[in-house]
Amino acid sequence: MLEQIDLELSLSKRSYSEQIGELQADLYALEQALVDARLPVVIIFEGWAGTAKARTIGVLVRQLDPRALRVHSVSPARTFEGAYPWLHRFWLKLPSYGQIAIFDRSWYREMLAAYTSAAGDGQFWRQRCEDAVTFERQLAGDGAIVLKFWLHISRKEQTRRFKALLANKLTAYQVTDEDRWQNRNYPTYAAAVEDLIARTSTPHAPWHVIPATNKYLARVAVMSSVIAALEARLGRPSLPGTTTDGLDAAGSTFRSSRIETSPPIRSPEVGRPHAEPVRAETAHILRRVDLSLRIDEQEYTRQRRHLQAQIHHLGLSLYRQQRPALIVFEGWDAAGKGGSIQRLTAELDPRSYTVHAIAAPTGEDKQYHYLYRFWRRLPPRGQLAIFDRSWYGRVLVERVEGFARADEWQRAYAEINAFERQLVDFGTIICKFWLHLSPEEQLRRFQERQNVPFKSWKLTDEDWRNREKWPQYEEAVDEMLLRSSTPAAPWTIVEAEDKRFARIKVLRTVVQRFEAELGKVEL
Repeated sequence: MLEQIDLELSLSKRSYSEQIGELQADLYALEQALVDARLPVVIIFEGWAGTAKARTIGVLVRQLDPRALRVHSVSPARTFEGAYPWLHRFWLKLPSYGQIAIFDRSWYREMLAAYTSAAGDGQFWRQRCEDAVTFERQLAGDGAIVLKFWLHISRKEQTRRFKALLANKLTAYQVTDEDRWQNRNYPTYAAAVEDLIARTSTPHAPWHVIPATNKYLARVAVMSSVIAALEARLGRPSLPGTTTDGLDAAGSTFRSSRIETSPPIRSPEVGRPHAEPVRAETAHILRRVDLSLRIDEQEYTRQRRHLQAQIHHLGLSLYRQQRPALIVFEGWDAAGKGGSIQRLTAELDPRSYTVHAIAAPTGEDKQYHYLYRFWRRLPPRGQLAIFDRSWYGRVLVERVEGFARADEWQRAYAEINAFERQLVDFGTIICKFWLHLSPEEQLRRFQERQNVPFKSWKLTDEDWRNREKWPQYEEAVDEMLLRSSTPAAPWTIVEAEDKRFARIKVLRTVVQRFEAELGKVEL
């Protein structure tokens, strides 16, 4: 594919000067429209060392409003960034709604580095490609415009540019050891790029391969592609003779210039965007739960102390083995999530865990993809994060209350499963609990809270409103359990009619799960 790119194409400086001002003005107007439409944009620049990506980015952003723009220069992961899953640092750099984020190198830099090493062989490489496709599909599903550019030059041209840089003491530092390796191993690296593009170019995030021997041509080609993509999304007609890919009807020109380039490469997506909705009416998972299970106070106390001692030692093992862990609590209002969390953390080192009480997103969290606020709350290696409510709000409260469209919450099952799979691949231990009780017991607890002053703050008008929609929530929970319980991150339904029984089951399940991952502890 790269061999088919005509690298001899050129554009005169005069022609470039005539076009660039108009293109920059068009892009500025589109930036203002993006802000109004609250559409995020992700623009990725990858390419051969020596293709002057930074200068191309400089031309692209020169007339843009910097308040709606952020440029990220991506270097190899630093030590602290290695404490999180590999895509974590890129989630934190995403643009908010109405903003543009430009990446000078990106997650693909890390992927190519892995491909050209032993770690990039086989399944590892394929999984990284699937992670990238899933990541970009999630962004596109949330409305983001994703553009990816590969700036392409020949080995001969790259060698010439390196010699010119090295001949000048002021620019010699720009040629790094990584760049020299790339030049020496150009055929190997080109094969990696070919495979990368074939695996990760999708309809929602296509690659644009730009011939970059002539800098003027490359800059106009990039600008034209960006403008065409933004115009297509915003519903604005492209200029006469252009399509939404920035090409004319013959696929040969950008804007009014006679610049030949290849159209974006299309390849099948890795995996499906999301499965069709599963109707759970006949499953009735929750209705089959035995809520008669009880435990007496003496036995509860004995088991609780023993299990908490085990959890204390397992917390130490988690730290020593540098494994992250997540414990997710979902359940009916008043089902006892808070009490279970208190017993779970009672004997843990307080420095080793964080409890996140998740409510409706506010402030900065409202400006991003719904998973963003959970990516930025992930625990590093050796730490435990406990979520009182979680990302499953997308398929529960947001579904039932209409805060998410049907296509959004239906798509969320695949997004959540992919999110958890990436965490498990990183070594994260995941426990997920649904605390279940009967409507009658919930009503009794609500009334008790009303009558006890130090508990009344727990009961809100929203709790009563949610109770009125019990059948809708029950259907949503059934479907959630069916579609998001996986071998690596299974759901555990906790019979919570009796609080003591629920707390012991939570503690015992955590001990069993952690021991399976970390090894048994001897008390």
